[in-house]
Amino acid sequence: MTETEGHHHHKGGSIILLGIVAAVLTMPLFILLYKYVPALEIGTVRLDHIILFLIIFFIAYYLLKKMRMVVYITLVGGLVVLTITNFSGFYTLDHLYHDYSEFLYNISQSSLRQKFEEHETFFRKEKELRVSIDYKEPDVRNYATSVAVKHFQEDAHLSTNRKWVQCFSIFKEIYSNWTYVYDPIDEDYYSSASNTIKQLNDDGKFKGDCDDYSIMMAACIKSIGGEVRLVRTVVKQGDREIGHMYPEVKFGDVKDLESVAYLIKNVYFVEESKGKSVYYYVDNKGFVWLNFDYNDPYPGGKYMSEVRESEVII
Repeated sequence: MTETEGHHHHKGGSIILLGIVAAVLTMPLFILLYKYVPALEIGTVRLDHIILFLIIFFIAYYLLKKMRMVVYITLVGGLVVLTITNFSGFYTLDHLYHDYSEFLYNISQSSLRQKFEEHETFFRKEKELRVSIDYKEPDVRNYATSVAVKHFQEDAHLSTNRKWVQCFSIFKEIYSNWTYVYDPIDEDYYSSASNTIKQLNDDGKFKGDCDDYSIMMAACIKSIGGEVRLVRTVVKQGDREIGHMYPEVKFGDVKDLESVAYLIKNVYFVEESKGKSVYYYVDNKGFVWLNFDYNDPYPGGKYMSEVRESEVII
């Protein structure tokens, strides 16, 4: 090997080594920052992820090449800061692990945006429905605040929004204690949330149909400051079409969905959602709503129908 060839070989090896170190430095910064970059999608490709990673990578590469000592000092400083935040509880290694896991989950498994056939029809008996959702009643408020913190508190710190965790807890409690009972024939009977809560005194169970379930869920979510809507649809059963109503809860925008889906699948409803997807609806303002129906034992379960006859925001 000539001196020139050796020089080029050494230079090529140095470039590769710098690239590897830059990539290692890029990953933790990327994982911390990618949530805050607006989503930019082409098909199923997240361009915002690619662009952000390349920007951080080339900055890290340039700094390594020009100011290697500064980068090393910054790296050591970052480790010191992480050590301090870990022991103070502000940002622990557990947080870092879940942020990293969340990123890997988001690039390997996407949630499913539900496509609907939307009808602009009038929501039947809306006035009676709103009266039934008596979320300001003391019994409803007390019950909602109690069950909002009944589940998932040991892992609540993993969510950037505690209200999400409280909505999940309400879903789990109501879903777990609901027994389906039909309405009187040819009638839409709406049981108020305060009346449904009284059923717990009999046997510790709620009882009612999809309307009563939706009313109860909506009242509790609304009572703790959540945003909820009720949707009317039709479900095909053989040759028949059966009317159905279900609740949806607002969980921010598409960027928030990444964290929400990870929390459902990997933290709060691991067994219930195993092998299943998280389904959601995006409204005309870009906000994400998760299905809180009782057909699946976790928020974001599969919709029973692709038809949206009408809806009302509570």
